[in-house]
Amino acid sequence: MGSKGDIELDFHGYTVEDALSMAESVISEIRMNKDVATCYFITGHGKIRAALFELLLNSYKLDPVIPMGNSGVVTVYVY
Repeated sequence: MGSKGDIELDFHGYTVEDALSMAESVISEIRMNKDVATCYFITGHGKIRAALFELLLNSYKLDPVIPMGNSGVVTVYVY
């Protein structure tokens, strides 16, 4: 199994649909290549953060975290 390391994506200015599509593409690529990565999705505090958190938790069975001190980021370890 390889490691992609850290991936950071900034979703400011994206629609909810576009942000979720981009996140799904990144997760699919990581899993398809049997890689692992820590992803930092910069979402701000609005609808994208809530929708992304739900997607990661429910659809991908991952454990997203909103770190203390920066609640505009969703961090998730993808494997």
